[in-house]
Amino acid sequence: MSGIADLVTRGIRPLVAYHVPRPDGIRAKLDANELPYALPPEAAEALGRELAQVALHRYPEADPVELRALCAADLGVAPGQLVFGNGSDELIALLCAAFAEPRPGKTRAGILYPDPTFVVYRLAALGHNLEPIEVTLDDEMQLDFELVDDAIAGRRPNIAFFALPNNPTGTLWAPEKVAELAARHPDTLFVSDEAYIQYGGRTLLPRLPELPNLVVMRTLSKIGMASLRVGFVVASPQIVHELEKLRMPYNLGSLNQRAAVWLLRHHKAWLADRACDLLAERERLAAALRAFPELKVFPSEANLLLVRVGKAGDGQAGRVWKALAARGIMVRNFDRPGPLAGCLRITPGTPAENDLLLAELPAAIATSASR
Repeated sequence: MSGIADLVTRGIRPLVAYHVPRPDGIRAKLDANELPYALPPEAAEALGRELAQVALHRYPEADPVELRALCAADLGVAPGQLVFGNGSDELIALLCAAFAEPRPGKTRAGILYPDPTFVVYRLAALGHNLEPIEVTLDDEMQLDFELVDDAIAGRRPNIAFFALPNNPTGTLWAPEKVAELAARHPDTLFVSDEAYIQYGGRTLLPRLPELPNLVVMRTLSKIGMASLRVGFVVASPQIVHELEKLRMPYNLGSLNQRAAVWLLRHHKAWLADRACDLLAERERLAAALRAFPELKVFPSEANLLLVRVGKAGDGQAGRVWKALAARGIMVRNFDRPGPLAGCLRITPGTPAENDLLLAELPAAIATSASR
């Protein structure tokens, strides 16, 4: 195996595979930034009848024409400006693969992103043997755009990713400052990852005509279609042309395409109303969590809340996570060395799920503090 091990891409050798804990007896799943509301039974039955018509013995449509037309019309862009992927993850990897040519005098292309942010930016960079360039957030999880400007000018990355709002912090850095940077650095590709646009409400989409180096990325995962794994980017025809060269044929399954089209046609308003419900629950939950003296709740414009438990490095957050998991409540544990030390990420759930969390949290905190 030693010979095979030598062939593994150097950047990924020290990494650990992405792991999602799934203990038994989960009563409240608040760990994955999903919309917590299931379709009404009558809608689920109608969708089932629709999906029963899909020809499973045939390959999917290589070009999701219906889905493309629906999304383009909704956004007010040309259908040819969209590239679809198996969630945002595949699109991030496509961008890293398509724009990976090292600049003159460099051995590797650079990929810039704030830190902490969506982990897939780093994974995709390392997986494609690109150089990660990280700009650390401050203690309040805010981004210093002067540092970003300096890093872009000095390191000249090929791509700069900005999650607007950011995951896992929930913070929304000023989109207009990203646009200003894109205008100032026209030979760097700027990606505005707007996965949580339904909860933050500010987009760079209107800036696309004037910024040919801007890419806007969206997903259906955060608005009730997480299992479908449908994401897309909106970009100039030139960027779309390059991405389509590498997009794998049939990357969106037939069931996924048909379900997404049906839901967007028949239940878009219902999904939007549930996103509004989640916003109300986010505010209610944040206010309740702030009443705990042991917790620091960061401001959020996404469907998530980043919470620091105790002090960074004291291990209390990890103990609270275990205590909640033992009670059937799953939140995301980020308690490890680094800027997220002492942090948990909580996805607001249904009112009943949030009430359960708030009911069990005092005992979980007490248990963690006594150890």
